[in-house]
Amino acid sequence: MLIGESPWPGAERSRSIPLSCLHEIHRLVGAHPRPVIALHVGEPHIRMPQEAVEGYCRALRDGHTAYLDARGLGALHDALAERLAGNGRPPADRFFVTPGSCQAISAILQSIAVDGGQVVLSELHWPMHFQQVAMTGMTACFAPFGDDGRSIADALESCASDRVVAVLVNSPSNPSGRVWSAEELRELHNWAVRRRVVVISDEAYEDFVYDGEPSRMANLDLELPPEDRVVFSVHTFSKGYSMTGCRLGYATAPNDDRAALLARIQEATLVAPSTPVQYAGLAALGATGHLAAHREYVRQTRDSVVNLLGNKLVPVAPAGGWYALLDLGAFVDDTYEFSKRTLADIDVGIAPGRGFLPAGHPMADRLARISLCAERDSTIEGVRRLTAYLGI
Repeated sequence: MLIGESPWPGAERSRSIPLSCLHEIHRLVGAHPRPVIALHVGEPHIRMPQEAVEGYCRALRDGHTAYLDARGLGALHDALAERLAGNGRPPADRFFVTPGSCQAISAILQSIAVDGGQVVLSELHWPMHFQQVAMTGMTACFAPFGDDGRSIADALESCASDRVVAVLVNSPSNPSGRVWSAEELRELHNWAVRRRVVVISDEAYEDFVYDGEPSRMANLDLELPPEDRVVFSVHTFSKGYSMTGCRLGYATAPNDDRAALLARIQEATLVAPSTPVQYAGLAALGATGHLAAHREYVRQTRDSVVNLLGNKLVPVAPAGGWYALLDLGAFVDDTYEFSKRTLADIDVGIAPGRGFLPAGHPMADRLARISLCAERDSTIEGVRRLTAYLGI
């Protein structure tokens, strides 16, 4: 063997992490020679509240730049406990402040990973969830949630095996905008408790439910003794508070044992979340009215876009979140190639469906996702260009 040559060529686990075509589209948009209407990515027009900006700058001026505990700033824990009061106010040692909800989900998956384990994802899923499962060495299985006439338990049983260790649910959903009902969440929770399976509830878009209130999965755990609780709840400042580039999120663990395991992962990989960013988040929580104004802006954009596209292209109007899922199957054979053509020909970025579905899924080349959270007039212009390009 040559010096520096690997004794296990090609066996690195990182090779199993699937690449996402969404990143390719994003890079193509970045390299495009003309201005692009970026419907392919969720970057909000409503920017982070000024209170958060001032909180960040004040933290720097006041010297709040040192290490903190891996779980995060105590004052932020207290404020987040108020925000999650309906979740039974998890104690401080079950709160984890994280560099965004992405890192939180990755750390949770690492903390529960077992050899040969399996994680249930929705068939329609955010691709990073799939990548994060692969990083642990576990495998993903895909449940057909939302199929007409099929119960949540039936959808779970259709793909689950006795190797399942977790179900990851995202409501409101990226990419579909689906909001799980309280009854659906209870059915999933009952199944998980019965099977002694962890639930990871990704609530990134919790502030963008357009009818009613978000259903908190962790509330269902309160009916059980702590040792039987199963829900990790994951949240972010990126969406409601528009702090996408600040990378600030948080998670709660269901009980002390799960929290202790997650703490090991955090200490081994994170050391501590950014201190000034946590002060920015603390200040953002005091921005009265920001969340309601942001939700209303995106809701109005959703209504305008759905009215323009009609139910022919948007079979189901998104009930929450930042995105609409289009069915272009009557017009194009391959939305991946189509997304490259819309960029080249009309300067509009869209996200192809194959980024959100398992390989070979019959809907993968029919669907495309567009964002609803950007500046409204620009979004509407992008949709008009898209419909004209389709000849509608």
